Amino acid sequence: MVLNTAFRVLGDAQSAQDVHQEVFLAIWQRWANLDRKVSWPGYLYRTTVRKAIDMIRKNKRWPDSLEGLERSPQASNQRPHQILVARELQERLRGCIAQLPERQAHVFVLSKLEGLKHAEIAACLDCSEGTVRVHLHRALQRLSELMKDYMEEEADS
Repeated sequence: MVLNTAFRVLGDAQSAQDVHQEVFLAIWQRWANLDRKVSWPGYLYRTTVRKAIDMIRKNKRWPDSLEGLERSPQASNQRPHQILVARELQERLRGCIAQLPERQAHVFVLSKLEGLKHAEIAACLDCSEGTVRVHLHRALQRLSELMKDYMEEEADS
């Protein structure tokens, strides 16, 4: 689950493996102080998404790998230009996700990339479903603003 979540956020297998290791290293380092009553799936999701977004912010650049696109079912039917446009869109979206406030980014990733329902996200983040809906709505609005210029450029070309 940790590796898959990291891969969906980062789109790069090597970076996802790095985040995977960082997550379990962080757990090991904090083991003595962790609350044993914590929701482990929620804790793992939160930690993974936070570490992946931190990596995006730290690197400010995406790997050159097309691995994420190669695994998509449509990639085999696409022309090279279409693959590059899709890759650029994914990179731009990842950069915009990194600009979201932490809670909005977590909710967006868990909802749209992981496909979790609002109730599951609420359990993971230890908040109400209403809070999840508000953060998701705000994240979508902010991403729409951040992606507006890119989408207009694509429409013009």
